[in-house]
Amino acid sequence: MNVRKFFLIFLVATACAGAGCGDDGPAATECFDYSKFDGATPEVSFSAEVLPIFQRSCSFSSTCHGAEAGSAGFAYLGPPLSEQATQAQIDAIVAQNVGAASRAPSGMPRITAGDPANSFLLHKLDDTLSCGDLECAPDGCGDPMPFGGDPLPSVERDAIRRWIQQGAKVN
Repeated sequence: MNVRKFFLIFLVATACAGAGCGDDGPAATECFDYSKFDGATPEVSFSAEVLPIFQRSCSFSSTCHGAEAGSAGFAYLGPPLSEQATQAQIDAIVAQNVGAASRAPSGMPRITAGDPANSFLLHKLDDTLSCGDLECAPDGCGDPMPFGGDPLPSVERDAIRRWIQQGAKVN
């Protein structure tokens, strides 16, 4: 192999390693590094930022997370994006998720206010079900979310992560 070809391959490989080659989230075997995560800023609004993510990706039907009464033990994450959430619906989202036991025997709440690393929801969204102190790991924690779809973009997962870090407030 000539030097020019080797140098070109080296540059492409280095660029891919640095940019992640389009991978927008952690691999199933890569755990999220909370030591490098700044959850303090920017401040996240549940109503303006987190709820629309849930509505668009999790509650578009009543099959899984769109039924206020819960469906087969699934947590309620809001009405479809086409509907304006009422205060009662927002209260139901918080009641069914913040501090509530997860459906899978994970050993951690769905959402632990102030502690995204110990929030089962983040393990589901990050596809890090074999990471952390999950009692159901490695094969009994269910599927990553959104089920059957592409992972949420990292910017959206980080908004949810920040909201949880900031106390999972209804704001």
